[in-house]
This record gives sequence, structure tokens and C-alpha cells, in this order.
Amino acid sequence: MSLRTAVSTSTGLAFAALQYLAAAGLVAYVAGDSAWISIGVAGLLALLAWGFFGELNGMFPTAAAIRRYMSGAMDDRVALTITFTYLSTIVLVVAADAFIVSAALTHVLRSPAWLTAVWTLALLAIAVLSNLRGVTVAGWLQDVATAIVLAATLVVSVVALDRSGTGLRTPLQPLHHHSGAGFLESVALGIFLYSAFEWVTTNAEEVRDPKHIHRAMLIAVGILFAVCAAMTTAMSHVLTHAQLITPYPQLSLGQQAFGAAGIWIMAGVTTVTALNTFNGGFITASRFVYATAREGSLPPLLSRLNDRAVPWVPVLVLGAISFVVSVVVEAVGGSSWQVLVAVGAALEAMIYAVAAFCVLRLRGRVPDQHRPFRVPSVRIVAIGGLVVFSVLAVVASVSVDNRFSPVPLVIIVVMGASSAAYTVTMVPRLQAAEAARRAARPSRRRPSRPAGAAGTGDPDAGATLPPVP
Repeated sequence: MSLRTAVSTSTGLAFAALQYLAAAGLVAYVAGDSAWISIGVAGLLALLAWGFFGELNGMFPTAAAIRRYMSGAMDDRVALTITFTYLSTIVLVVAADAFIVSAALTHVLRSPAWLTAVWTLALLAIAVLSNLRGVTVAGWLQDVATAIVLAATLVVSVVALDRSGTGLRTPLQPLHHHSGAGFLESVALGIFLYSAFEWVTTNAEEVRDPKHIHRAMLIAVGILFAVCAAMTTAMSHVLTHAQLITPYPQLSLGQQAFGAAGIWIMAGVTTVTALNTFNGGFITASRFVYATAREGSLPPLLSRLNDRAVPWVPVLVLGAISFVVSVVVEAVGGSSWQVLVAVGAALEAMIYAVAAFCVLRLRGRVPDQHRPFRVPSVRIVAIGGLVVFSVLAVVASVSVDNRFSPVPLVIIVVMGASSAAYTVTMVPRLQAAEAARRAARPSRRRPSRPAGAAGTGDPDAGATLPPVP
């Protein structure tokens, strides 16, 4: 995987069709056309997260990096519980995105509602098949799809603003007739616009140079700010409230820019977002599932590779689960997609807080561990990040569409409890079985390999695990 593909993976994972809905929802929290300020603040916080993940990934450049640094910083059972809960973020984003894309296609084509599930299945199938062909094919698809989505969204946003014929409304006064609490909620939602950019760290064994990972994340944050700020400003300026609350505000934005042709343009762009999100999600999440199964914390079936070194079982399982969840979202209807946005934002803020904690804890536990990238002024930065992201996680978990709602928090608690139950009951059995299998194998000497070497074969490439407390 080249730096270009690492950038497109990091950016494409974050820029899903849900971005359009999150951007439209963010407008309600601040005044006039100043929502871009919330996105900018969220972007600065994303840079904090970039620093945390950059240091941690440099220490553990493996597909199982999150497992290794979390188990070194806290009790392993707590680490696994958080890990499994966090993994659900990818499934939720892919599933909700599948529904949004399919709903937009159904609206544009004026097709029967039942075809939404068919569209969803077809798009997921394309992403699954491209992933099964190997990281090179999947990476090429990711590069093309992400470039199309970002360029088209930026052009449509700028043209829509230019054709509005009126000046921006209070672009520098987000609190005009709005509260500070609303601004805080807008920043929490803004975090979602960058969410999942850090998942590219699970491809640390696939890149040509381990340094590509933290460089790609930094570039991705800058690209996401530019595109999301333009898109949000355009939406707040040219769309009505009725248009903003639909499941496909990007279609109305395209209409404002290019008339009827703009609707079709944005329908096509929305379809492509499905490819980059599903494809990128499966590239990253499947490697993480594979690495976790490789260590014995998930069933060994999930650690199988095909002849192209792809963990094919996780790819198929992720595709199937995403399809089921998307059908559930469609069946529930209403504001279910807004709930998933809130859940995703809360989980992302939570994992950023966890990353800050891990950086701080590991600096004390393994101060001499090699760190190609180091967070400056670590105590101030990490403690500040821990506090800020924790507050934003709480805010996002109890807010849906600018109203108080405990539903996202309930969903997170249920997912966390389920993860904890699995960790306590199933993981010890799986790990004992894996240890027995390894003990029964004949001893074979492995050739040494350089630190951080690419490939999904060695779970400990380039990493030294600190002692688990």
C-alpha cells in the first residue's frame, strides 16, 4: 500500500454518505453560515487524536496495534471490551451508509421502497468482491472512489454558493442567538465528520513504509476539513430546513448547483461514497478482526487467509452483518440514522480519549520503548485530550438532532455490556484452545524479519508488548 492509498483509505473511511447528513444536522446547532467554525475546532481536536494514534502506531506497527497498546496500558479484559465495542463503529457506519445510499437511489430513480435492500446488497457485494481480490485491487478502487467523491463534493459546494447570489450570513458568529451548549454539541457532531480516519492504522503491516500511516492521517484531516467546511457552509446557505432534514440533503445541494443534472450528479457521487466507505471499512476492519483472531480472542476461523493473503472470512462476515443492520435501519425508519450518527460520534470521541490515556500511561510504563513519532508536551496534551474527548463523548451520547435523547447512550451501554460478557465468558476458552493448538505444533524456527515488515503473517512485527498489569 502506497502513501496515496493510505491517504485515500484514511479519508475515504471518514467521508461516507453519512457525512452529508451529519453536516446538514450540524447546521441546526450554530448561527448562520458559521458551522465551518465547529468543523475547524473538531479538526483541531482530530489533530490531537492524530498525535496520539501516530505515537501509538509507531510503537506497534501491526494490524493488532490497538490491542497491543491498550493491553499494555490497562487490564486486558477492559482493553478487549473497549476494542470490541469500538469495532462496532465500522459496522454501524457501513450499515447506516448503505441505507442512506440506497434511500437516495430509490428517491432519484422513483423505484419501489423494497428495492432499497437490493441496492444495498449490490453495493456491499462489489466492496466484498474487490476486497477478496487483494489489497492492491481494493487499494486501486479506494484511490479512484475517494478522489471522485471529494472532488465532486467540493465543486458542487462551491458552485452552489456562487450561484446563490447572496452573501454569507454571520459566518464568524456561531453563538449569534445560539447557546454555548449548542456550539459544544456541534463540535461533538463535528468529530463524526473525521471519525474513522484513524482506522488506517490497522493497515500498518500492508504499507510500504510504516511512516506512511501517521503521514496519511495528517493529510486526511486537512482534506476532510476543506471539503466538509465548504459542504456545510453551502448547505446552511442554500438549503431550507425541510431539505436539511431529509436522508439525502446532498441531492438538494446538487440541484442548487446544477439544476436537475445536479441531482443525478450527487446521486452518482453518493453511490461512489458507498464504494469507498464499504471498501475502506472492509480493508481495515477485516485486518483487525484477523489479527484479533490470530491472537486467540476470536474464533480461529476468522484468521484464515485466501491465496491473495486476504482474511476472507472476516470480509464476508462484515459484509453480511452490515447488510442485516442496514435492513434493520430501513425497517425502523424515522430518525434511526440520526441515532447511529450520534452513536458513532460518541464512540469515536471515546476511543480518542482512550488513546490519550494509553499514550500517557505507556510513557510512564515503557519510557525507553522506541517511538518514531512522539506527542510533544505529553502530560499537558494527553490530559487535555482525555478530558475534552470524554466530555464530547458524553455530550454526543445523549443528543439526537439538537434534542436530548438517551437512546445513543443506551445502545452504547448494550454494546459494551455484550462485549464485556463475550470477553469474560468466551475469550478465556478461545485463548486456552489456541494455546493448546500452538503447544501441539512441532517447533519450527522462523526466519527473522525487520521491524515493521509488511504482510499479515507475523503478529509481533516491529512491536514489543509492555507487561500486562
